[in-house]
Amino acid sequence: MPDAFSRIIAFLAVVMALLFAGLHFHQGHIIATLYFMTGAVLVTAVTRLNVRRGLI
Repeated sequence: MPDAFSRIIAFLAVVMALLFAGLHFHQGHIIATLYFMTGAVLVTAVTRLNVRRGLI
């Protein structure tokens, strides 16, 4: 169960980061958009590495 829970939390983190990036993009805040997009990419990369190693 903790493995599935960790994957769900990681997925929700990526979804929220992309939603916030879209929100800030429409408001014209480029720096905030880049911040959230970078966060989404990093969370995805870290999660993928942890899944491959069997940590999650």
